[in-house]
This record gives sequence, C-alpha cells and structure tokens, in this order.
Amino acid sequence: VVTLVEYGDFQCPACASYYPIVEQLISSYSSTTLRFISRHFPLAQHGNAMPAAQASEAADKQGKFWEMYTMLYENQKNWENSKTAENIFLGYARDLGLDESKFLADFDLQSAKDKINNDYKSGVKAGVNSTPTFFLNAKKIQPRSFDDFKTILDNALGA
Repeated sequence: VVTLVEYGDFQCPACASYYPIVEQLISSYSSTTLRFISRHFPLAQHGNAMPAAQASEAADKQGKFWEMYTMLYENQKNWENSKTAENIFLGYARDLGLDESKFLADFDLQSAKDKINNDYKSGVKAGVNSTPTFFLNAKKIQPRSFDDFKTILDNALGA
C-alpha cells in the first residue's frame, strides 16, 4: 500500500483542476493499493477556503466528508467569491441529506477548526507553500498530469 496525501484548499483553482485527476487515480487503484488522504491547507487569500474546510468537516461528522469534498470542488465557481458561501454550503448539506441543524452546529465546532489548523501546521512543517501539494509515502512529489501520477505510483508499488 502506498499513501498519497494532498494538502489542498477547496477555493484554489489549481486544486479544482487536479480534483478530476485525483478522482481518476482513486478509481484506478484499489484501496488495498492506494490510500488517499486529504489535508486542509486553506490559503489566507481565499476568504471562503476556511468555511469550505469547515463545511467538509461538518459533513464528516455525519459520514459524508467525501461527498462534500466532491460538491465543493465540482461547484467551486458557484461559491468561491460568494458573500453567502455558508448558505451555499448549507444547501450542499441539504442536497447530501444531512441533518441541517447538526451541520450548522458542527460547522462552528472548535474541534473542527483545530483539525483544519493542525492540518495546515503539519503542511507548513512539511514544506507546503502552495496548493495542491502532494506527498507519496511522506515524500513530496510534483506530478503534472494523470500519467505523471500513474508513473510515480506504479514505481512506488514496484509495478
């Protein structure tokens, strides 16, 4: 098993452009071969990045992190510059069948904010200075395409 970690920012255009590549990777390798971990790295210049991360964590409290992750990236253009992004995220929660009052309560949990900040700090410590940044088995990699990823992963798997 190889572990691929992505430090991402839901509001980052580059992260959104890598999203389909990552999805393709996840569907191309079995979970016994590839473990994918998403870590939060909300950039200060992206005003809705932290609330988006909070939305993903609130969804996680109801077992729907990956579904919210998908909604946030696939609909980034709809909320990235919105003054009412939190309302949009509540709509996504509704679309995912989440308990709305629980989602709203969990959205503001200090523990969720702490997890996001701890992810960010671990990224800084690991040398992350832009998003997305990927690590394969704790080694920073810089793939530019699905084929780059596949080559790197296959080499790591000894294929």
